Amino acid sequence: MILFSIIVHERPEVIVNQIDNFKYFNQGCQFVLHFSAWMSHIDVLLTKKLLASRDYIYFNDSQMWSGHGDGTQMKMHVLNYLYAKKIGIVFEYFCLHASNDMFVKKWLLNFIQDYDAGYTINVLKKWWWYRHAKHDFCLKRMMKIYWLSKILWWQVEGSFYKKNIIDIVADRIIKGGFYEIPMIYSQGSHKFLSWFFNIKKIQHFIKHLMKGFIYAKEEVYFATLAQDLTSNHLEHNYCYIDWLNGLNITQNDVDLVLNNDFTLLKSIKQYNYTLNFFNFFAVKRIHRDINDPIRRYITKLQK
Repeated sequence: MILFSIIVHERPEVIVNQIDNFKYFNQGCQFVLHFSAWMSHIDVLLTKKLLASRDYIYFNDSQMWSGHGDGTQMKMHVLNYLYAKKIGIVFEYFCLHASNDMFVKKWLLNFIQDYDAGYTINVLKKWWWYRHAKHDFCLKRMMKIYWLSKILWWQVEGSFYKKNIIDIVADRIIKGGFYEIPMIYSQGSHKFLSWFFNIKKIQHFIKHLMKGFIYAKEEVYFATLAQDLTSNHLEHNYCYIDWLNGLNITQNDVDLVLNNDFTLLKSIKQYNYTLNFFNFFAVKRIHRDINDPIRRYITKLQK
């Protein structure tokens, strides 16, 4: 059984639309949702009300102040896992997603059940977040403790881990990577500082003069800290992103994924593997607008 970890912060109707989409294409799945602390209390209550009758959805009782590319997404996924563990949710795979992903195909579980984890390893030599990861004191310390040789990085959406693996990865992060300043400051835990560190000029200053302090850690931590734990690793994420088109998905992209015609996808060449091992089930990025034409097109596939 799959447990989807999703971080949400948008309109209730968009959240419900995403849940309906995931559930349609993944019968028997469960969800744990983390509401950003920036989301209004009214919208959180309305979302919970709209989803109240669905016993396969769990709402994390903790909230963090989310930000863009500041490491909080990594922490919220970890908190989702810890919450699932605390309340005893039974599942086999932990799948990570953002709130602007949508599925277009069924049978994900059938595909991933032969693997203990799945994540793409970046084959590009130049990448913004990798340059920060190399200066991340907490990451380097954890890698030394667990004898990990490589920094691995790629998108977090569509990556997955068996329960026994994410249990260890989450434990490693809580012990050594949750705080930017060990046991003193954790990005996302303080409203004012989270707001301050996400001001564009401030974040630009920090990311140039304090590399490794605040960056998109979710794209680094999970794969890097799992590399010694996997014995049968699927070498790509199952969520397709068109990196060459500004992460914008077209109707043609949706059709290509739906029909398993991956050779015509624009960004397929960035995956340095034989197409025989490829299978995408979801796409990103779908705009968080209930009337977005691509969102409406995918929703029609569920009829």
